[in-house]
Amino acid sequence: MEKIRHLKHFGRFSPLRKSILTLVLALCALLPAAAQNKTISLDMEGQGHSTREFIEQVEKLSGYTFAYNNNEIDLAQPVSVKASNEEVLALVNRVLARQHLSATLAGKRIVVKPLPGSKESANPTKTLAPGHVSGVVRDAAGQPVIGASVIVVGTNRGVVTGIDGDFSIEAQEGQKLQISFLGYDRQEVLLGAQTSLDIVLQSDNQLIDDVVVVGYGVQKKVNLTGSVAAISSEDIASRPMATFSSGLQGLLPGVTVVNSTAQPGNSSTTIRVRGIGTIGNSNPLILVDGVESDISAINPDDIESVSVLKDAASAAIYGARAANGVILVTTRKLAGNTEPQITFDAYVGLQTPTRLPEMCNAIEYMTLDNEARENIGVSGAWSQEQFDAVKNGTMPNLYADTDWIDQVLKGSALQQSYGASVVGAFGESGYRLSYRYFDQDGLTVGNTTGEQRHNIRYKMDTKIAKIVTLSSNIGYTLRKITSPLNSLSSGGGAIYNAMRIAPNVPVRYTDGSWAYGGGNTNPVAILYDGGRTSTDVEEISLLETLKVNLMKGWNVSATYNFSSYNALQETLKKTITFVNPDSGATVTYNSPNSLSNKDYKRTQQTLILQTDFDFHINRHQISGVVGMEQEVYVEKDFEASRNNLTTEKDPTLNLGDASTMSNDALATQWALRSGFGRLSYNFDERYLLEMNLRYDLSSRFHKNNRGGWFPSFSAAWRLSEESFMEATRKVVDNIKIRASYGMLGNQYVGSSNYPYLGVLESYSTGISLIGGNATTGYIQSILANPSLTWEKIKMLDFGIDVALFSNRLSMTFDWYDKNTDRTLLKRTYPAQIGSDWPEENLGSVNNRGWELDVNWQDRIGEFSYGVGFNLADVKNKITSLGDTAADLSGYQIRREGDPIDAFYGYVATGLMTPEDFDVYDQSTGRYALPNIPTVLGYDYQPGDIKYKDISGPDGVPDGRISPEYDRVVVGSNIPRYTYSFRGNLAWKGIDFSFLLQGVGKCDGYLTGSARHAFQDQAGYPQKVHLDRYNIKTNPNPNASYPRLTYNTSFNQSTFSTFWLEDASYLRLKNIQVGYTLPKKWTSKAHISNCRFYVSIDNLFTRSDFFYAYDPETPVSSGGYYPQVKTFVFGMNLSFK
Repeated sequence: MEKIRHLKHFGRFSPLRKSILTLVLALCALLPAAAQNKTISLDMEGQGHSTREFIEQVEKLSGYTFAYNNNEIDLAQPVSVKASNEEVLALVNRVLARQHLSATLAGKRIVVKPLPGSKESANPTKTLAPGHVSGVVRDAAGQPVIGASVIVVGTNRGVVTGIDGDFSIEAQEGQKLQISFLGYDRQEVLLGAQTSLDIVLQSDNQLIDDVVVVGYGVQKKVNLTGSVAAISSEDIASRPMATFSSGLQGLLPGVTVVNSTAQPGNSSTTIRVRGIGTIGNSNPLILVDGVESDISAINPDDIESVSVLKDAASAAIYGARAANGVILVTTRKLAGNTEPQITFDAYVGLQTPTRLPEMCNAIEYMTLDNEARENIGVSGAWSQEQFDAVKNGTMPNLYADTDWIDQVLKGSALQQSYGASVVGAFGESGYRLSYRYFDQDGLTVGNTTGEQRHNIRYKMDTKIAKIVTLSSNIGYTLRKITSPLNSLSSGGGAIYNAMRIAPNVPVRYTDGSWAYGGGNTNPVAILYDGGRTSTDVEEISLLETLKVNLMKGWNVSATYNFSSYNALQETLKKTITFVNPDSGATVTYNSPNSLSNKDYKRTQQTLILQTDFDFHINRHQISGVVGMEQEVYVEKDFEASRNNLTTEKDPTLNLGDASTMSNDALATQWALRSGFGRLSYNFDERYLLEMNLRYDLSSRFHKNNRGGWFPSFSAAWRLSEESFMEATRKVVDNIKIRASYGMLGNQYVGSSNYPYLGVLESYSTGISLIGGNATTGYIQSILANPSLTWEKIKMLDFGIDVALFSNRLSMTFDWYDKNTDRTLLKRTYPAQIGSDWPEENLGSVNNRGWELDVNWQDRIGEFSYGVGFNLADVKNKITSLGDTAADLSGYQIRREGDPIDAFYGYVATGLMTPEDFDVYDQSTGRYALPNIPTVLGYDYQPGDIKYKDISGPDGVPDGRISPEYDRVVVGSNIPRYTYSFRGNLAWKGIDFSFLLQGVGKCDGYLTGSARHAFQDQAGYPQKVHLDRYNIKTNPNPNASYPRLTYNTSFNQSTFSTFWLEDASYLRLKNIQVGYTLPKKWTSKAHISNCRFYVSIDNLFTRSDFFYAYDPETPVSSGGYYPQVKTFVFGMNLSFK
């Protein structure tokens, strides 16, 4: 019943929106019919014209191509015909009728077959006399390949496959058939005694990679002069993934993807292109079909390709938004087949947590608690009677033994996905309709985490006139996200609180009611009965493109996009009353109860006008694009709440006390107006030059600083095309050397959409000033800075692309130097000013690194395999802080010459031992007067951390540990290296693939209850703390944890390398095994492809990071929703 209820949210469309959507869908459905009736005129009356000439003329005039079987048509038969504005199909059928043939339209191909009932049609096996072979040619997905060439090697005999991919040809045993078609590897078959063949053509990797999506267009990969990494749908289609953004991890060199949590519906994935290049916003610009979008909720099955523009040459055309790289996501293209192709994909699986804290049980906790108290000279809190009560269970309401982590999290959770798509064409119009339902249950108890998602996308291309094409792309997403009352984040939420409640507290009292105690509110009770947050999200995008082909090589187009995001978040806080059945003591949580509603509405409109040209003059090619773009973003949020609800069962705001009502609102917007252009020159496929230029006007800055130019220049030399490389052609397919330099901008600076303006805030004086009533005034909390402008990036890139052995081996290497100037910093001024000082363009950051990507793909008979490896290295450092001083007060600092937020602390040399003290008092059992350098102010004892004396006022060690001279940079949580290794195998329907992914030279730091015990009164120990230093039971100077001290934290709060974690890791990101049923088993059911597979994500992770947490979240206090292993069984079906 729960999931049926969710359908009510479809009703949140307003009547106007329903009408618009209905009208758009109706138009999209009707428009394809408008392009079916293409007409031509020709005059071939008289003698001397053949059927072959007729076909050539029709192909020339109509743009169609013919597919026919040479054994079924007489190309030499005379033709005499004249037509004036006659429909193409009617004309062709009129001419071919005399040969008992008919023609149908399949996309842009005219397929010729015998008329039904004719001799040729009634006797399809007539060519299967001795010496003839028939067969069917399909692609890897099982779809027929129409128009493939089939020839007998060494002869002039050849045929073309028909609409079903079928052919028949005269051939003898021992001869070879060669089958070829554009976009597929050429295949040769040695004939034996068989008379029927089933041939599968594999995609030609060279041709697939030949065209890459770039800014406002596409380019041949071999002619790229910039640094662009790309993947196709084949790289991601077979992997079940909760979010598309997380699925990019490890696939693209120089692109770092971090998933800090696996919580359903939590869009926490961060993507970095070539590291972190600024102190502010480091997010790349992400465009879906050319429009800025969020890709966390997009249907992965809708993706055709992903291109990442990494250097200034490729990204400069996006100007002020391209500072951190550009990710271009292109949804699937449309097919040119007449008959619809239907696909169905489904999987179901389980998620299990990868790493969790192992807390001490009640006896271990009470033992360590007594020890921690005694270590600071305080008597233990737990008596033997209390130990016995836990062991014997004699006082269950006071002394239990609870594993709180196990109580708040389930062992597994269900994940499932079902999708379908249909793709086809009506005449010259193609369409694709897809739907996906995704359901991910969460691991927290009480059904407090989860997401249900519906994705619908409809694409249509139609030719509404000879030179005019209209493309429509409509996307709709509906999501329902459930999350706990308190966010599962660092230092908060149910998982964090499960580490901060005593294990000797029961979950429930003996009477079945919720228990309370142990330093924190019962997190299990809160998950089940404390309320939750429910978020309904509706996203709609409409993308329309009108394209006019003015002449060959020149077109103009207009693109309009409207995107709408609307979310309603409802937070219900329920009251829980805890009553101890023994004492009668009562504690109330969330009193009074409350309900809050928050509505988030965002709209974005984009208009792009551009013209593309591509002209060839002998060996010269000049191409480019010129255009303008206008983008407007508007956000409006509203919030309201009430307390004292009359019921907690599906309440609404009007059921709360009106006197407790509160509300708030927010509105913001920004706009960008731009002109852009790209000019490319290609001489003889050897020498390549390109220039990009963009001018942006951004509303985010003062009118005097809104405009900026962003140019780039690049060049490439295809060394392999030189005449002196002729002798290497059998081995070398491509060697290209590239260089580029350009400037980019970052408009996403500051803490608001108006960062140059001063900030006014309300201030209630509480003093009666006017008419005897208290007044509300306004103060300027932040000063204005009209000089603020975007960050400016200058990037230099050198690269080389190599392809060898018929493109089986490919390699790309890039070296780059990226300088970001005018990063935002704040000066420190006296408080007497009365306002905070604004941010200013003062700092500079440098990123320098290299990237390597190597791939091998090969096929040996029916066995195909491939391996790939990529490795990226980036060094980050702050080169200038302007005239501001470095702040060295924390454990992460920003200082010239160091990485952003570098770890800064003492170098630990181990734990103190009795030999490190000069005095021991036998009466108290305590040590005094350390004979090693220490930080002043603490009562040190054996088992405390000791530090290295690095320097002093005179530049040499001074015998003491001081923050001014002995703290150094000890690490960084910015990964130095990212890498991946992937492989695939396929043989006779069996396929296998894997992806290994990881980072190297990365550090982490865990604080609070994530790592420590007894640092405060709610800091409870984990199993790892059993290996603490104890002068009696474990006097090990190499113990993993210092001596325990109750409610004191000088060891824990003094940051040093003792607490620095190695966050490098190697992860088996995905492993998958599949089996595709033979076509002979499925073809009778009209199934062209039937594949079953098993897929596992995050099967293992090798890391020296702290055992309880995932290294992808290297800095935290614990409490994040855990990463998960996902075990999935799925199937892919295609119908013809």
